[in-house]
Amino acid sequence: MTWKTSLLILSAIVMVAFIPLSAYAAVDDGNLRKITSDGQYDIGMSWQPAGPLKPGIDYLFNFEIREGMSQKNIDDASFNFDIIKDGTIIDTTSSSSGTLTKTISFEKPGLVNLLLTDVNSTPRQVDFTFPVGNEKSSKNGMSFAMKNYNAEPKIFFCGNSKDLATCLDKELSGDAKWWGKVTIMIYAPGWNVDSEKRDRIGATSDSAITITARGDGNKNAELGICNDSNSEGFIETAVDSGVFYGRLKLSASDHDMNNDGVVDTKLGGTSCKNSPFDEYAKIETGRDGAVTVNWEYNPEDDKTVSKTFTYGWSVASISFLEDEYPLDDRNKVQFKLKEKDLGDMPKNKIDLNYRVWSDSDLAGILVEATQDGNWKQKKPYFFYIQDHEESNGDNLYAQEGDTLYVEYVDTTLPAVGPNGEQWSKSDTLDIIGTTSVTSGYPYVTLR
Repeated sequence: MTWKTSLLILSAIVMVAFIPLSAYAAVDDGNLRKITSDGQYDIGMSWQPAGPLKPGIDYLFNFEIREGMSQKNIDDASFNFDIIKDGTIIDTTSSSSGTLTKTISFEKPGLVNLLLTDVNSTPRQVDFTFPVGNEKSSKNGMSFAMKNYNAEPKIFFCGNSKDLATCLDKELSGDAKWWGKVTIMIYAPGWNVDSEKRDRIGATSDSAITITARGDGNKNAELGICNDSNSEGFIETAVDSGVFYGRLKLSASDHDMNNDGVVDTKLGGTSCKNSPFDEYAKIETGRDGAVTVNWEYNPEDDKTVSKTFTYGWSVASISFLEDEYPLDDRNKVQFKLKEKDLGDMPKNKIDLNYRVWSDSDLAGILVEATQDGNWKQKKPYFFYIQDHEESNGDNLYAQEGDTLYVEYVDTTLPAVGPNGEQWSKSDTLDIIGTTSVTSGYPYVTLR
């Protein structure tokens, strides 16, 4: 299949089902269901009858237009519906409600076409061809042709996903992290060349996938064609799916992440990587900006599909899990950091820790960001409070009535804060969470 045949892929959804009405019906019910979506509408069709359609039997067809990705009904959809027998229109109906129920009978053996056109006033057309009587059947008992619609490929950005349905559930909204991976999916059924294997796209100079990252006022990062032995463009999500994907890593850039005055993270860089499944490529990103993916899917007519997502720094938050903690025998105190700018960097990129103290011990202790392998901040961090000896290790000295403090120094602040603050790239913000210490013993009131 070439790019030209991809123009035959339709974008309307028509959910079609038939139910034999006659008591003398000689065929079982069938289901029409196959997903071919371009991101706007779906068309649902496949045919699994117990036998061929028969003359002299009434069938009830229900047509329903839906938005393809969310599968929500489109109540105000419009379309024209024609029944064609031997090339002649024998019945025609128009609908503006998004649904249509039609009873159809077949008088004699032959090919009958059910034709939907002008879906939502655009020149979409879908032609269902049913074999009747002893006519030769197509695969699954039904043939269908999709015509007259320029279904250009579409690009989606999402979290870690291996198929389009999951990608849509995890579709990227708002800014991405400046460090981390984004899944890029390209819906392009016309490039599903071999139905027996997982095809690839974008690895040749005449039909290239290219990626650009810009922002920070820095020079753009440009990623060209990836076509070595391990990363030959994007790969199909599954055999015969027509959806292609690759995992792109936003590699960030050198920055003093822990405010120690040293830029030693060795972040950044732009290059092709090992494979589309794990990491198709990496591209350098700055404080804030955007990443654009381009695929020249039809070089003959200079046609390119393009889509952009933004990325940027954010303000972190840190807080204790409880409003107060009792001072009993070495009680465990927990806090959690939310800082998407870090990704998993504390493990091997920066030496990061959190300062914890109490009113009774202002020097306090340090809790490492890699505590118990927690460099992705998925679990709460912890320490213990005690009142019988000085702070040591993961034990903090505190007294009843003290306030406990935990501090994180945010070194990745956006240009404009949530309250309109103006921050430079070198600015930092001390973010402090608090909780209180109560008695470890219940109060008893004597009367």
